[in-house]
Amino acid sequence: MSVMRTQIITIVLSAVAASSFTVLWMNLSKMLDVGGVSNIPSATRTIVTVANGSTNNATADSGTANSTTTATTRFHPAYENMTQDEKCLRMFEWPMIDHLSSGLDAASDPIDFDNLPQSRHLTAPRMTGKKLIQMTIEVKRGNATSDLLTVVDMSTYVGGMSQPHNENLWHRMISQYGSWASLQVARLRYRLRSADDRTFFYFPCDVHAALPPEWIKLGNASCDSSLLRRADVLVSPFSDGLLWDLAWDMDFRCPHSEMFRTFASLFSERSLPRNPVGCFVSRQGRGLREVANFREVLAMMNEIFPRVRELKLTSSTTNEETLDVLYECRVLFGVHGAGFMNSVFARPGVAVVEMIGKSEAAYFRNVNMLLGQYYESIRGDATKDLKDEYWTVDLGEAREALWRARNYAEEWFRENG
Repeated sequence: MSVMRTQIITIVLSAVAASSFTVLWMNLSKMLDVGGVSNIPSATRTIVTVANGSTNNATADSGTANSTTTATTRFHPAYENMTQDEKCLRMFEWPMIDHLSSGLDAASDPIDFDNLPQSRHLTAPRMTGKKLIQMTIEVKRGNATSDLLTVVDMSTYVGGMSQPHNENLWHRMISQYGSWASLQVARLRYRLRSADDRTFFYFPCDVHAALPPEWIKLGNASCDSSLLRRADVLVSPFSDGLLWDLAWDMDFRCPHSEMFRTFASLFSERSLPRNPVGCFVSRQGRGLREVANFREVLAMMNEIFPRVRELKLTSSTTNEETLDVLYECRVLFGVHGAGFMNSVFARPGVAVVEMIGKSEAAYFRNVNMLLGQYYESIRGDATKDLKDEYWTVDLGEAREALWRARNYAEEWFRENG
């Protein structure tokens, strides 16, 4: 089959365009109408690669996710003896808000508005290692019925890997989800009322040249430092853990997280579906994890899909164009990388196939698990790790995985339209 049928699309990954990819991610949750930690619909499968390179298909027939990846990262000791549902409830479902420890007993934990100011420092064990997730809420003035000026201090993230302005979308999402979750703790656990127009995310202007536009879906982004002084409620958000703990390969499967999907729904926008295509998320020209047999890979994809597009996630189209391009993709295929995080944020019913080499990277497997989407990881090149410059893709392995993905996507569209 001729590679001439392959279209090349260049997409901007600026701080502004990032909001489109956030929007795309959120489309995934809209078509899911299920609840519960282990309630997987029959049309949903998560396929993961076992350490020896074989694949295991975890389906909904038994009502649970039974995939069997090799756990290379240990849970925090606090989680070792918990059931799967208990682990998920502690970190990615609404009950996690009540499991946070303030060091106070149940009678003393609520905010006493007659004795302000008051603060609460909340902690919980991270899923991995021995560290804690932690946040602080300071209530300076107001009462239980007033609409409080609430400010989330994003300077917590300055200097870390997961800065709100990081070019890597995975790292930006760490801070976005962490700050949103912290705000939910203030609102739901402590009943601190704040309308959207009274909720601000403060970013230090001396560090960032521009405000991150995607925060508009959560509240108001501002670099006015006087907000820190004027705030009725000041929140220092979670700066570590949460989504970060999805990065590591361990026995942690939480399909259809209601809390995570609520976060996702904030960004939902729907475009009209277009003719679906197979999309290759390209890293060509990046000097890291490039595909040496790139032409052969595209030719192989053209044997499977009526149309193939190479998505070069680099720099320079509008948000609307970016959303439209990715929304056409029915199957997304590529080598592990931050650009691939963007590719996950496509239309409902998308099937994702990621090449991870000899690594056990689980970032996107676990994100897809939370959203209940189809995902399969393959080696791609079992001799290479994430620091190698060039990978030679195993065409046979890739072909089989892409046929499975295409069959799933077609079945999904037949059932859901």
